[in-house]
Amino acid sequence: MKKLIVLLLTLNAISFAITTNELVQIHQLSSTQKNALNAPADGMLVFDTTTKRLYVFANSAWRELLITPQVLTKTASYTLQASDNGKIITFNSTTDITLTIPSGFPVGYNVSVYQTGTGKVTIVGSGTTVLNRLNRFKTAGKDAGIGIVSTSTDTYHLTGDLKK
Repeated sequence: MKKLIVLLLTLNAISFAITTNELVQIHQLSSTQKNALNAPADGMLVFDTTTKRLYVFANSAWRELLITPQVLTKTASYTLQASDNGKIITFNSTTDITLTIPSGFPVGYNVSVYQTGTGKVTIVGSGTTVLNRLNRFKTAGKDAGIGIVSTSTDTYHLTGDLKK
């Protein structure tokens, strides 16, 4: 038993003996600098000093790593931003509003949308194709939730609690 305790204490001391010289440093670039890189190779890592997030380059696009879902609250019509990828957006309005999906986001871009107020949220595209199996593009009512996913270049599918 004593040998086991000594072994555990030794292993514990070793694990805390790492110095900062032994850590790997990821290159730090602003979003502008990161996006201006000429032909980055798959697997490149960058810490984006603008978004304060870690990105890997894969399949011709920068992909955020270690995504922690963020909830954004909006009270008026809104146009999605590239930085909204992977986020949850709530709309708390007493009047109907519009959520616009512009062109240019990568395939796989996705957001979750929730209507928390009484105003319905209508989803429209701007230079994009927005699809739903039943041609429904408006939240169905208070507490309705929908998903928006880019399934191909500038094409988005809507799922969830929608109505015409």
